Amino acid sequence: MPVRPILTVDVEEWFHVCGVPEYADPAGWDARASRVERATESLLAILDGSGSTATFFVLGWVARRHPGLVRRIASGGHEVASHGDLHRRLFEMTLPQFREDLRRGKGTLEELLGLPVTAYRAPEWSMGSAANPALGVLVEEGFRIDSSLAAAPPVGDAANPTRPTRIETPAGPILEVPPLTGSFFFRRALLGGGVCSRMSRFSRVRSLVARSLAAGIPPVLYLHPWELDESHPEMKLPFVGNLVHFAGRSRTAPRLRSLLSEHRFQGISAA
Repeated sequence: MPVRPILTVDVEEWFHVCGVPEYADPAGWDARASRVERATESLLAILDGSGSTATFFVLGWVARRHPGLVRRIASGGHEVASHGDLHRRLFEMTLPQFREDLRRGKGTLEELLGLPVTAYRAPEWSMGSAANPALGVLVEEGFRIDSSLAAAPPVGDAANPTRPTRIETPAGPILEVPPLTGSFFFRRALLGGGVCSRMSRFSRVRSLVARSLAAGIPPVLYLHPWELDESHPEMKLPFVGNLVHFAGRSRTAPRLRSLLSEHRFQGISAA
């Protein structure tokens, strides 16, 4: 069978920003206006009728507040996977804390859907490297796919896989399905999504997708619902954080539509 590209979505609110105290503390989240449902519905509308499906990595916190949205994602033929529970980076948690966050997020999704959730992505690619013992915890908790390792410093280790790779852990194997990487200002960067992808020429991104497919490697693309939100609230972020969150956002939807017209995407479990 021909290799197909993979589309993934990290379903989180616009204010789920790690490392910025004003936004990272869950105690303040319920006081902020929720926009994730409307933004995700916009994405589902773009996908509807395209012939493509995607994997939606959903936060448990979001799922408990918008259970209908999770069910609509699944009813649209898309895969529901876990993004953890409270959008905490792995290096901010002990292994027992990670297990607790993992179980709560996974349990929320499985209770809503009545189906097993077997794929996971860490917030902000914070798994770090293939040596992270958290991969073994994933296996112990019933996950068979991880998509948390980026081969692009500083968010990940340059030695991380750049194609679907089976990683052995003390608890058993797990399939690592990493995001598409390429060159951005002569440095390896995430070009499957995020600010480097948005700020790169679209022709370069399209070419990288095509080269990956020609090499038999499924390119993994990713986005966030807030990137499609035309009325995204203003935020007080450090300069780099503001750049990462806002630069080139207006390109996200038209580029996605263009890629959907050229390729038939599938979810990550088909890797």
